[in-house]
Amino acid sequence: MSNEKSNSRASEKKEMAALSKAYLVLYNSVQTAGWSYLLAKTLKYLIENQTVAGLWNECGTSVTIFQSLATLEVIHCMIGIVPSSALVTFLQVFSRVFMVWGIIRPIEKVQICPFLPLTLIAWGVTEVIRYSYYCANLIGRPPRPLTWCRYTFFMGLYPAGVSGEVGNILYSLDTIRRKQLFSLALPNSYNISFSYFYFCLFLMASYVPLFPQLFSHMLRQRKKILGSSPKVKEIDRKMQ
Repeated sequence: MSNEKSNSRASEKKEMAALSKAYLVLYNSVQTAGWSYLLAKTLKYLIENQTVAGLWNECGTSVTIFQSLATLEVIHCMIGIVPSSALVTFLQVFSRVFMVWGIIRPIEKVQICPFLPLTLIAWGVTEVIRYSYYCANLIGRPPRPLTWCRYTFFMGLYPAGVSGEVGNILYSLDTIRRKQLFSLALPNSYNISFSYFYFCLFLMASYVPLFPQLFSHMLRQRKKILGSSPKVKEIDRKMQ
């Protein structure tokens, strides 16, 4: 009887693992396709129009959809179908989702600022590489050049993305302060006050301690992954 229960549980675990894998392959495939489309669309618009004006109107809805989908990754970590830190994933996802919903979408000035293309391109390249790597890793073994890109390009893309995000916030501050956007002043029925302006200042300041930690985490991952295989080390040496 106990053997039957054990076999039944083992069978259920295998079925759940198979379903989780199929779901993750689908999720990462959708994100790879979505961000590839967005990156191509962004570059095409900038090359053809030579201006930032209108870029957000062209790409904004798609960016919002695919960036917002990334919130699922925190849930993936929390329920255990992805063996990553929920806290680290939350920090990475929050800054980008906040950037879309809290800075770019509600503030037209940011939609034409020079940091927007830097942000979208850095996000696009990062996500195409990241999601395609995850997808390939789920299906089999990722191609070594893709592995190298995943654990090397971040050294330029992370600083570029952070610079773009901080630049967007800087462009938003004047509008937020003048319009008291998303702020709550006393007196009110809740008897609390909230300054979105100071919250954004705090968020910008938080990049100072958080960025080195996230960057160091990726450097450790790079050493762990690329340092584990002599063949990958050779690719690393040749591609530098």
